[in-house]
Amino acid sequence: MLHRPLLALVLATSVAGAQQPLPANAEARSLLGQPLVPPPLPAATLEAHTARLAEARRGFEHTPDNADSVIWLGRRTAYLGRYREAIAIFSDGIRDHPEDARMYRHRGHRYLTIREFDKALIDFERARGLIAGTPDQVEPDGIPNARGIPTSTLHSNIRYHLGLAHYLKGHFDAAARIYAEDVAAARASNNPDMVVASSLCL
Repeated sequence: MLHRPLLALVLATSVAGAQQPLPANAEARSLLGQPLVPPPLPAATLEAHTARLAEARRGFEHTPDNADSVIWLGRRTAYLGRYREAIAIFSDGIRDHPEDARMYRHRGHRYLTIREFDKALIDFERARGLIAGTPDQVEPDGIPNARGIPTSTLHSNIRYHLGLAHYLKGHFDAAARIYAEDVAAARASNNPDMVVASSLCL
């Protein structure tokens, strides 16, 4: 992560650039105001992601009212670098499933991707409120690891990305509190992967 004073300086100088219209092929602006274009994917990866998006779209067309169908359509769209389109999909999902924390978790993730940190914070705080007092659940990986074993959960992903949103806004104490909470929860659930992931952010 960026050193704290450097991040604060970058955030202070990025507002004007963020307000300028984006070029047609850009999805976001960097914190220094430069247009960000999704990098080209290797041919095999592009083919695989495109095929999985087509499958997700068929699933959505078959069951458009199903929350899982919406989530996978949005996730598969984002894996192709179409982040703003994915945000629109999740926004439609929130309209139809306003109490489903996963919608806010995934839309917030993509707001982080396009550097809209305030919107991301709102989504993650809403997601955190919705999961309060509910059992945790394993969150399936869209791009599985080498062993094909998911290592994160809905609760841990919401906490992790909420902490990241606070960090990127310069709310360092809030970020540290959330990551400490996430480390404690990961230890309690015997999840060493999340212990490492969140410990690195402290």
